[in-house]
Amino acid sequence: MQISLTDQNSFNGRFSPQTLTKFKAALDPKEFKAVKNFKAGKKYTQIDIVTIQREPKRLSSGIVVIPKETFAEFSNTKAKAGIKCRIKLADGELPFDMNTFKMFTEELIKRGEKLIAKFK
Repeated sequence: MQISLTDQNSFNGRFSPQTLTKFKAALDPKEFKAVKNFKAGKKYTQIDIVTIQREPKRLSSGIVVIPKETFAEFSNTKAKAGIKCRIKLADGELPFDMNTFKMFTEELIKRGEKLIAKFK
């Protein structure tokens, strides 16, 4: 899978301001510019990276584990209902680095947009 970076005006989907802030804190200016200029998907598609902490689990050895999961959250900024869909990226917390950015392929974004379209 490869990342598809385009400069076409018809591809207006981009990362949310919250996700861009997290990337800006973790990346150097040259790498952040690539993330900031990333455009993919349909018009008004907004992409967010969300880490959710699940309920604590007690293992048989008595150790308490607090699992975290990372999702790619897709939404349409012009939708009145505020529909969002999530695709699971990892069973842990992902760092905001270039490897995480490279996970956003054309196929992943198309899957997210298909999920949003099912609820319209």
